[in-house]
Amino acid sequence: MRIIDLEIYNFRGIKASTISFPIDSKIICLIGAGDSTKSTLLKAVEWLFWPTWNLSVADADFYHCDPSNTIIIRGTFTEFSDKLLADDKFGMYLRRPGVEFKDGVNDEPCDGKPLCLAMQLTIDSSLEAKWEIVCNREEPRNISHNDRRQLYVGTIGNDTAKDLEWGKYSVLQKYADAKGVLHHAYTTVVRNAAKDADLSELDNVSETLSNVGKHYGIGFNSKIKNRLLIQGSSFSSTVVLFDGDAPLTQFGTGSQRLLSMGLNIDAAPGKALLLVDEVENGLEPFRLRSLINEFRSDHNAVGQVIMTTHSPVAVAECTIDEIMVVHSSNGITEALFLKGEDQTINRAFQAQIRRLPESFLSKRIIVCEGRTEMGFIRAYDKYLAKTYEYRMAHKGIGMADGNGDSIFTTANIFNNCGYDVCILMDSDKDNKDGTAEKKRQAKSQGIPVFDWDQPNSIEEQFYQELPLSAIQEAIQIAISEKGLGTISSALTCCSVSFTETNGRITISMLTDEQRKVIGKIAKDNDWYKQIRPGEQLSDIVFNSLSKLDKTSIIKNVVNSLTKWVIGNDKARTR
Repeated sequence: MRIIDLEIYNFRGIKASTISFPIDSKIICLIGAGDSTKSTLLKAVEWLFWPTWNLSVADADFYHCDPSNTIIIRGTFTEFSDKLLADDKFGMYLRRPGVEFKDGVNDEPCDGKPLCLAMQLTIDSSLEAKWEIVCNREEPRNISHNDRRQLYVGTIGNDTAKDLEWGKYSVLQKYADAKGVLHHAYTTVVRNAAKDADLSELDNVSETLSNVGKHYGIGFNSKIKNRLLIQGSSFSSTVVLFDGDAPLTQFGTGSQRLLSMGLNIDAAPGKALLLVDEVENGLEPFRLRSLINEFRSDHNAVGQVIMTTHSPVAVAECTIDEIMVVHSSNGITEALFLKGEDQTINRAFQAQIRRLPESFLSKRIIVCEGRTEMGFIRAYDKYLAKTYEYRMAHKGIGMADGNGDSIFTTANIFNNCGYDVCILMDSDKDNKDGTAEKKRQAKSQGIPVFDWDQPNSIEEQFYQELPLSAIQEAIQIAISEKGLGTISSALTCCSVSFTETNGRITISMLTDEQRKVIGKIAKDNDWYKQIRPGEQLSDIVFNSLSKLDKTSIIKNVVNSLTKWVIGNDKARTR
């Protein structure tokens, strides 16, 4: 079974959400920052296909805990049993996907589209759940829990131990009906226990009871004894799967989840809609990658897996046509696919997923032109913590690698997928390849661009503005990366006077022109083109920030970026 369209109203943290999954989607990975209602989406699907007549509902399940806001969960699905299309069932309710639910709107099935049914769960203030098959052409028709059991949905959450025990909601019930077997076993065990139980220490009351009987004229036929009395199935016990003498419920979390997933998939081979919340829970990276590939193998023709994750490993393992980004704002939840129409952009974005998957798990993203800028942002985060007691991670802010000339493409795709985006880049190409125009276009689309004075790169800007003592520290970082001989030769070419003692260079003076030349050499020869040296260089910059005057481009960029990161009210000009 596969779900294609999903609508949710007034359910937990979701006031309204309308999501359309690609018709041929088999694997869907829902990603997004915390509290974006990913798990609520899975719970809504689970409730929609609930297999029993009783569903435990509380006021807290309503949006804003207000039962006057009726819960409506409606899903259009395909790949269901033909038994549901019998004359006395729902054959007249077939509809095509992608059509809104509205009187007068034609939703008749058509060629080229899968045959679908739509089910609606409604819960009002009475807390009573009602399931119906719906379409635009017929009055809603109730669907029984027996019919819903033919729509197999497996759910893997935090309570996977239930699938290793025989119980009402265990997947084991799909393999055998345990009710009669367990009842007979319980009864037999209890009767044997009643016969063998030694309660003689309680028989002291027998003499007292006999005396009371004599006193009140009540006779007994024999000596009074204590025995167990069977009263239905009142004894609480659980039948659990064992591995030798060890119950499977004592296995590790990851092993329990894998067993539960396997049982759920095998219970309805090739047909299951499997819901997996936080797929990475309890799994090492290699087991997680293997599991996702197993999902693809088991659901390559029919069936569907919808999973959530906070793991970069899971994101990196997924392809661009398997990932949906979930955003929630003021009760409105939307889920957007990363894949677009332009294959060149798709390939670039797939590469971004492989390079820096954690960026996709953020709410807001700083797209960096290259690795030097990424190092700058790492140092900037430390500066925020020291100056404002603020960490970007606390507000869901991450960074992405713009990979040089792809920076605008990367920023635009993130922006189109609902992320709040800004750009950090150089200004050394503003007069080439239309870079200046691309910056203007990005700003017009609401994407702030933080850059240096034209025509400077980040290295050139730093070398032009930093105090001499800071530049000497920056040169030491270059020496550790490139070697003393390389840096000494570069400084000599710039006619810079310096002394060298024990591998450390000391410079007594730099002209403005020498600063420019050294900065250009640093850029052209990749002195800081990796994240670590870029971060070390930027640490020097932030330690020197208070020494720069108010006209400083570096200080202006830092202050402007800080306003974007933490807001105008909290940012103080430094």
